Amino acid sequence: ECPAVRPRLPAVRLAALATTDPLTLVLNRRALIDRLTTEIDRARRYDSVVSLLMIDIDHFKLVNDTHGHLVGDEVLREVGAILQHEARTVDIVARYGGEEFVVVLPETGQEGAVTVAERIRERIASAQLCGSNGTPLTVTASIGVALFPAPYVESTEDLFARADEALYRAKADGRDRVHV
Repeated sequence: ECPAVRPRLPAVRLAALATTDPLTLVLNRRALIDRLTTEIDRARRYDSVVSLLMIDIDHFKLVNDTHGHLVGDEVLREVGAILQHEARTVDIVARYGGEEFVVVLPETGQEGAVTVAERIRERIASAQLCGSNGTPLTVTASIGVALFPAPYVESTEDLFARADEALYRAKADGRDRVHV
């Protein structure tokens, strides 16, 4: 007897599965690193700039603990949708891990990056979310902004480290804010 033949997924579908976070439908971390590396190379080659926003949902563990993981998943999906809506077609939106997201803004300097970050922060805070039992739920986000090129920023790792430091300062200063 012949073994059952499984239908093959089209290459485009396989590529999407390999690069997309299944929960939020934004890029996954591996795809983010590939795309960011390309953008940094492009900025270096054409003497341009790239900004990176590292976005962390404030007190996300409390959302999961209070409302359950299904509501937490819905919050992550909604934040991913907000980021996709606020991004330009050239921007890169990805889930970095857990409740952290990244937005890469090619050809965008500090002033533009902070403007985008503030708009994202405000949109997340004003989102109409539902907690358990249909209760209204509000979440906020802290955002760290970093730029390439900048002093001591030579690689994707350096850029992530600077954005993470800025995010840490935003959290330490009270959350629901943007820091460079």
